[in-house]
Amino acid sequence: MGGNTGSLELVLRNLAEPLDEFVMTLDEVKELLGKGGNVYVGYEPSGPIHVGTLITVRKLRDMIEAGFHSIALMADIHAILNLKGPQDLIKEVSMTYWKTVFHELGSKQIEIRLGTDFELSEDYVMDLLTLSQRVTARRAWRAMTMVARGKDPLVSHMVYPLMQALDILYLRVKIAIGGTDQRKIHALTREVFSSDIPLRVERYVPTAIHTPLLPGLTGGKMSSSIPRSHIAVHDPPELIREKIMNAFCPPGGDQYEDGKLKNPILAIAKYFILPEVGEIVVKRSRAAGGGEVEVNSYEQLERMYIAGEVHPMDLKELVANYLIEEFSRVREIFESEKELIEPLYRLQKWQRERGLFGDVEWEDVLRSYKPYLGEMRG
Repeated sequence: MGGNTGSLELVLRNLAEPLDEFVMTLDEVKELLGKGGNVYVGYEPSGPIHVGTLITVRKLRDMIEAGFHSIALMADIHAILNLKGPQDLIKEVSMTYWKTVFHELGSKQIEIRLGTDFELSEDYVMDLLTLSQRVTARRAWRAMTMVARGKDPLVSHMVYPLMQALDILYLRVKIAIGGTDQRKIHALTREVFSSDIPLRVERYVPTAIHTPLLPGLTGGKMSSSIPRSHIAVHDPPELIREKIMNAFCPPGGDQYEDGKLKNPILAIAKYFILPEVGEIVVKRSRAAGGGEVEVNSYEQLERMYIAGEVHPMDLKELVANYLIEEFSRVREIFESEKELIEPLYRLQKWQRERGLFGDVEWEDVLRSYKPYLGEMRG
């Protein structure tokens, strides 16, 4: 690939569809090609990095290849607002575990920034107060994620989207990237910054693109706080295989709900494996006809799966093997440099002590650390 055509393919690769809904806007993206500039994803570094997180990490890598400068914002203040941990520990996790994974599984060219680098400055705080005067509580509530809206929201939950909007300007971001759950926040950002709101930081209207969200392994949302719902990058091979083999993976044609793929194993193949390797070889069990079959598109895989030509256990075996191999170098780093993963354990232990994990969930958490920190209880 060469020139702007190749760059556009990289930017649009593996985005959520339809593009006219999840690219804001395509004309703006085309205008930015060849000009470089900053792109970013904001992350709340309050738990393990899982396969769902890596969809956006790979998008940051795509953007580097397309000629942009990629920033991963470790939104430590946001994590504190969400009551996920103390500031010092959140920062330590950001610059050890999270930084390591981004550089090993994404690109060493991804710049890691902390929210506390600029979010506590006088200019930022004054701009946040100005923004709070222009955005109604109802509008902020609409921009919040469904998870936050499902509770009796705290005022801090409404501050969260306003900070996300300001982060974009303070990082001089041309294209903001997020999962589809971030679309409403980005819509709010574009709406507010197209007005004449007086800010200390330079105001402009950013472009935004959105990636798919993976469904949880057990149904529902893939969440870092629900161990059985995700595959963490540091999960040992036997735990990866166990989680995948126990995952929701219905046979037949009932694979979608409200137009979204609900089978997490198919979703991992569609959004995480096939975009990376282009072609996979499925080893079929006798129940599916035996032998091996080459698959070079998701459409082909889904068609064969629905027709029963690929058995659920065959698909699970393929996905488990891929994830075990893909995350092997990260596991090796954590085994040799335990200080890079130990802060994450301390953070999750802090969360456990405050009731964020039940007994069953905590046992799964402890199992994920066993190769690095040994047998633990508590």
